Amino acid sequence: MNKKSPAYVLAFMAAICLVFGAAIAVVNYATLGLLAKNEALHRNTVWCRAFLLPVAGNAAEDYQRAVDENLVPLTLQDAAGEIKGYRRITPGHEAVGFLVGGLGFWDRIEAAIVLTPDLREVINLQFMDQKETPGLGARVTEEWFTDQFKGRIVDWDGPADARLIVGPAPNPQAANRVDGITGATQTSMALARFLNSELNRIRALLPAALATAAAAPATAGESTLPQEP
Repeated sequence: MNKKSPAYVLAFMAAICLVFGAAIAVVNYATLGLLAKNEALHRNTVWCRAFLLPVAGNAAEDYQRAVDENLVPLTLQDAAGEIKGYRRITPGHEAVGFLVGGLGFWDRIEAAIVLTPDLREVINLQFMDQKETPGLGARVTEEWFTDQFKGRIVDWDGPADARLIVGPAPNPQAANRVDGITGATQTSMALARFLNSELNRIRALLPAALATAAAAPATAGESTLPQEP
């Protein structure tokens, strides 16, 4: 076959695509298990940090055990969809936490927010996923920023879009306010927007969920699904 003919060029390109496509497929299939394990480890690590759980070691099994022994799955649902999370059943450390999210400046941001069962106080906030600008919006994951949420009081008496304030406020000392990220105003505003939206949903749905859980107590590792309000 003439190597300069269109037929040869097309056949050669098809062969190359087939070989590389097959190689990529093999690698992807071979690493599926590892990817799933890494994803589970990341998820459990974030929840353990969010709930301030004691973890016996640094292995994936240690984080899984901490989740299984202390947390019970809890799912809220309304017309907008599900809000998945957990309730902590450790005596003296009861809490509820949910995976909340919304559009950031560039892409979707997901965070685990943990509160007291009455939703009055934030215990902690940790980020599950974000794709904001490195050095700017991505700084939301830094400890100095997330630590600000510990002990913040949710303002249920004020405007629905200001349960928590991220950034400037008329009262800089407000119990529901944290400092925003310098140079990342849009990310800070987006974070406040979806946090407040999700907090309002959680407040509307949680009482029925906790009532259901109280009627049929679950042990750690078992799923507790609330009835729709």
